[in-house]
Amino acid sequence: MIRVPSFKAHLKPVIIPDEGVLLLSEDGATALYGKLYERVAPLIDGMHSDDDIACALSGKMDAARVYYALLLLEKNGQIAESVPAMEAERVGFWHGLGLDPEAAEATLRASRVRVLAAGGMNPEPLLAALTDLNIAITTNQNKSTLDLVVTDDYLRNELQDIAVAARAAGRRWMLLRPVGFEIWIGPLFVPEATGCLACLWHKLTRHRLIQRFASARCGKVELPLPRLPGSVRAACELAAIEAAKAIAGATDGLTGRILSIDTRTWSSRTHDLVRNPSCPICGNPPSHEAVPVELVSGKVAFAQDGGHRTIPPEATLRKYEHLISPITGIINTLWSVPGMGDIIHVYGAGHNAAVRLDRMEDLKVGLRNSSAGKGASETQAKASAISEALERYCGEADGSEIRIPGSFREMRIKWGEAVIHPNTVMCYSDTQYAKRAILNARKSKFNKVPEPFDNEVCVDWTPVWSLTEERQKYLPTQLLYFRAKAGKDCDTFYCMGCSNGNAAGNTREEAVIQGFFELVERDATALWWYNRLPRPGVDIDSFGETWFMDLAAHYDSLGRDLWALDITTDLGIPAFAAFSALRQGAEEHILFGLGCHLDARIALQRALAEMNQMLWLSQAGGESGKTVIEDAEVLSWLKTATRANQPYIVPDARAARRTRADYQKLYSGDLLIDILECRRRVEKRGMEVLVLDQTRPDIGMPVVKVIVPGLRHFWARYAPGRLYNVPVAMGWLDKPLMEEELNPIPVFF
Repeated sequence: MIRVPSFKAHLKPVIIPDEGVLLLSEDGATALYGKLYERVAPLIDGMHSDDDIACALSGKMDAARVYYALLLLEKNGQIAESVPAMEAERVGFWHGLGLDPEAAEATLRASRVRVLAAGGMNPEPLLAALTDLNIAITTNQNKSTLDLVVTDDYLRNELQDIAVAARAAGRRWMLLRPVGFEIWIGPLFVPEATGCLACLWHKLTRHRLIQRFASARCGKVELPLPRLPGSVRAACELAAIEAAKAIAGATDGLTGRILSIDTRTWSSRTHDLVRNPSCPICGNPPSHEAVPVELVSGKVAFAQDGGHRTIPPEATLRKYEHLISPITGIINTLWSVPGMGDIIHVYGAGHNAAVRLDRMEDLKVGLRNSSAGKGASETQAKASAISEALERYCGEADGSEIRIPGSFREMRIKWGEAVIHPNTVMCYSDTQYAKRAILNARKSKFNKVPEPFDNEVCVDWTPVWSLTEERQKYLPTQLLYFRAKAGKDCDTFYCMGCSNGNAAGNTREEAVIQGFFELVERDATALWWYNRLPRPGVDIDSFGETWFMDLAAHYDSLGRDLWALDITTDLGIPAFAAFSALRQGAEEHILFGLGCHLDARIALQRALAEMNQMLWLSQAGGESGKTVIEDAEVLSWLKTATRANQPYIVPDARAARRTRADYQKLYSGDLLIDILECRRRVEKRGMEVLVLDQTRPDIGMPVVKVIVPGLRHFWARYAPGRLYNVPVAMGWLDKPLMEEELNPIPVFF
């Protein structure tokens, strides 16, 4: 028990006669009710011992009650042992951090801080700030309690040596960038407890995409960093305070966290550095053992917006929003697409890893360079954007993926039919391969033709799990990951890696079924689009969804028509294409979106929401008709496509419109059962479902890539197969079209 108590120095006791005591601080107030506290408080002055207080109140208050009140105040952290030899303000600082002032000061006196500079920075302002706090300085790393490193760039190469030495010695160290409009303080690196410099570099490098592009083309590019002496001093003072707190044992500092302060607006935020479990420096190498993809029952708890989920989008946001940061995040920013109105919700998130940045022209595609999310609600749009950004991140080749080198012929000898030729997935025709130079000269963003696959060349292969046959199969790594090399010693572009079938979810089952629906949606689109098939319209109002009706009214206010087509295929899983076009003017600026789901209502909702993502491309409030994008393929569609010259996009006048009553309930409320139903439908058509688990340990959100060899991508892929056979089998065409008869306009997103 405290012998000579005083109220902690950051608290101000105010006696309210006949009621009690208020303890005021800059954080708020605490009320102590009753005569007991009213009489005890004036005596808690750092001069009276507990016995003195009890004696002074003898005859007025029972001694046991007095001691009990003091015990409660101590337990609640409101009083402490008197520190008469220390300045009250300094005592209050330590009290406010929950530390014993004398112990904190003793620890500071026994400690030494070493200051290092990188990038030509002047360490003097930081040395002066530490000296003002009575913190001793050393130049001997063996005597250093903590290293402070001042730099102009957290990606300076010389920081690596500092990090290695600190880690080897088990010594804490902290970074500081006191220059630029935004100053950075932290993180405090603690070996074995926080992420390391390599973890931080992994995130920072991702966020400097354009700077890296410029440096690759023109040599290293360093940004100008404005500074004023006052802002540099302020940053150094704050860093010195953080150093003092860390040495003294404060827990709520910048351990594994960066504080950024924008000196233009004085806005600030902290950025948590998530430790990467597979970091080559502070983590464990990822397992390269292929394991089965096991699925379990997953009850659907939310089915109002975007899909069938095990938790609502609000919970998804709370769980993963810490991954958004321009400094330490997987996602650098989450932003609302402007000019959409109150009914349309579209968000962009970070950079879309599926989109390459090879030339300045690629910067013009705007939202397509970001991951995008949509939904009937703002929350769903945010959760969707975050999920897509994390999905794209997990699809990047980073060296952690399983790679097995070998030629197709060698792999077939060893593994037999389990080794799948990549063109059974990509489906390029012989004619496309023969004309690849001509086709690629068009510089289409997505419709590129790789080199014909050479069965004798050694490339890397990655195992995938066949849900159908319950065994491992193998596909080229370059097909499964973005920007993966064909092999260790092979840079040839054999396979077009893309995001088709990639999906993230709150559970693995969510991710698998979402990835599967994307494959079916794009297969349905390819069959309808390239054969230019007339398809039935959809009575959108028959679904009775308020959001559908509100959306139609919004588009009507923009001078736009809204309609949808049923493009469901032989798989029988509802798939829709939603459209909107201007009613007046020579240019109709036709927008469209796609959706697929066992729940027809969700499928239509997804198509409408995806169509909303295109609206920003054509800021056509009826009058200007101007577009905000310079992508040649998209511009060509917006400026030249009309309902008259593209009649396959309007409802078939000979067919009755489909209503909600036309769609059976195919879903069960359990994601595992629904996955089994989806499997059954493709297996009935002689295909199989493959899954690659791409989940990364540093994010936690399940991410998969689903592959169904034989299903068609909606990009220009003209090999024989479903593209030609299904329309005839379904009675939509009398005979298969020839390749040269297919729609000359490839899908462009």
